[in-house]
Amino acid sequence: MALTAAVRVTVPQQILNRQFSCYLQASLDYCCRTRLGEEMEGEEESVNGDEKYLNDALLFNSLRVLGWLRVPRRIFWTEELKLALRRKMKQYVRDVITGDYEASGRFETLRCWKDQTILPWLQSALIISSLTDPEEEQEMERWSQRLQHWLADTYCEVRNEEIFELVADYPDSHEAVLELRYVLQQSNCGSHEFPTLQLPYERLRNALRSALVRRVCHAGATTSQIIDVYIATIKVMRVMDPSDRLLQVVAEPVRLYLQTRLDTVRCITTSLTDADQGGELYEELRRQDAKPLEQVTVDSDDEEEPPTMDWQPRPSIHQPKGTFLETLSTNNNADGDILAMLVSIYGSKELFVNEYRLMLADKLLASVDYNTDKEVHTLELLKLRFGESSMRNCEVMIKDMDDSKRANTNIQGSLKSRGTTSSTVDAAIISHIFWPTLHSDSLVHHPRIQVKLDDFSTMYANLKNPRKLVWMHQLGTVQLELDVIEDGPNGEPVIMTKEFSCSPLLATLISHFEDRTEWTAEDLSNETGVASHAIKKRMIYWINHRVITVHITPAGVTVYNLATLASHEENDAHGSPQHLASEDDDLHDHTVSISAQQDQEMDVFLSYVVGMLTNLGQLPLKTIHNNLKTFVTGSDVRYDKTPQQLSAFLQNLCRQERLECGPDGMYKLFKK
Repeated sequence: MALTAAVRVTVPQQILNRQFSCYLQASLDYCCRTRLGEEMEGEEESVNGDEKYLNDALLFNSLRVLGWLRVPRRIFWTEELKLALRRKMKQYVRDVITGDYEASGRFETLRCWKDQTILPWLQSALIISSLTDPEEEQEMERWSQRLQHWLADTYCEVRNEEIFELVADYPDSHEAVLELRYVLQQSNCGSHEFPTLQLPYERLRNALRSALVRRVCHAGATTSQIIDVYIATIKVMRVMDPSDRLLQVVAEPVRLYLQTRLDTVRCITTSLTDADQGGELYEELRRQDAKPLEQVTVDSDDEEEPPTMDWQPRPSIHQPKGTFLETLSTNNNADGDILAMLVSIYGSKELFVNEYRLMLADKLLASVDYNTDKEVHTLELLKLRFGESSMRNCEVMIKDMDDSKRANTNIQGSLKSRGTTSSTVDAAIISHIFWPTLHSDSLVHHPRIQVKLDDFSTMYANLKNPRKLVWMHQLGTVQLELDVIEDGPNGEPVIMTKEFSCSPLLATLISHFEDRTEWTAEDLSNETGVASHAIKKRMIYWINHRVITVHITPAGVTVYNLATLASHEENDAHGSPQHLASEDDDLHDHTVSISAQQDQEMDVFLSYVVGMLTNLGQLPLKTIHNNLKTFVTGSDVRYDKTPQQLSAFLQNLCRQERLECGPDGMYKLFKK
């Protein structure tokens, strides 16, 4: 007793743990080599070196003296020995499974190691402790169950450390995810040796949630990357828990963060409809078993409909779901409806329909051959998911392009029948009521261009009387052939003919240089009706293509000249830079005026906002948003905007001095 007390007081626990860990490492390695028959001649020295640690009788006798091991009725292991054994198991599990996501049967390998190495070592400890045969058999059974739980718990702990990599690599990590699901069930229903530890599912949830916040929800990640990780998270969590209870908690930070991104809706819609990206969402839209969004229920915190008498609770995540050898194909709804989960971020499908409408307008008006086959196919798929009524405007837009193709063919035929040269104008004739708001900036075309437009308008009026065309002068594409100066084979400048595809404004600007070779920015502004600063920005395109040269007079006037061989040689001699802009030379703008479209949609809610502030005085953004959702529901106009869109609208009203916002974020009517 005196020796025990002296050792307990004077010897630090860390030293004893380290000594036992050293013994345990050598003992298990020796047992493993012996049982697997892997002893080689070159290993004899290592084996002999380990044998000095393997005096089991001396070790266990010392442990009994220290009070760490008590017999005879049953072995009682203190926390020091248990923790040492768990550390050894964790080290071995980490060596076997870390970074290996594609192989199957890793947990079975660990169980074989436990049965062939750990249990025989424990059995030798029991024999040395002089237990009787029945006691030894019962004790070995208890330890086998305990080690099984420890092994599963350690496996989950190691996988939790790399759970984000499992999600990011999915579906390549599918085998590891299935195995983790199986081990989670084993760990969840095992021993209670460590009651202070969290439940396995809770640890998995917390590990993945914190990893997503740390690795995804920050400004350095692009919106498309966040959406890809979010989709992978949905798939992995539905393998782990088809009830979606884990998914709701894990994905909540990502959902909230995506709401703050201004381009989330556009990224989702682009991925859904763009074949070039070919991502998960593009394949999701083409699923044969997909249901309309109205038939897909996605749990949310803001459910407005109370549960009915037919309500049934979801199955428990602890309910057995089979072994890890089962494949995902056995569960038809394992993937669920990913599109519905993404739409539920904002709670309204109208946002995505409107975004697709904007993108469709850009695609249709950028097409020069009126080919709408791809858009028709995509539209039919979207109608299956979003509903036919939601996509009615898009149907009219595509029909306008088909009608425009027929109208252009008829006009070309009429011109040929009259013996007139065929028109060089092809027009997209749209029904503006069904289209989003387009750019309608004014532009005075060069007379040679305007004549061709007038001829086309006359022919259309004859065919479609009494309809007339109203041109959107800055929209469209012009094909030009120009003689430009290029470097020849010997480095000498030569004149070559090149084709350009540019905007109507660029075509009008360069057409004026056929009349005279020198223009100022102010003169071009007067001729075209476009502001001089916009002229200077657009002229960079022709400067970079070496069609135009520019210089600034001592009075600060910007003068543009048509490039000649002499000016080209002079610029090369003086090393004058010609490339003044590194961005896209053509500077094509979107045909859809997104800001004007949003303002037009939000103007409908102005009367509601004014009425609210008149009756209630001042309100914060969140209250105004919630009130609009309540008051506008059920009327002819539906409120489906995000808080960010509402905030931008209210700030615009503040700039117009219709509202004012205090430092506390409260909005109220502007008082003059």
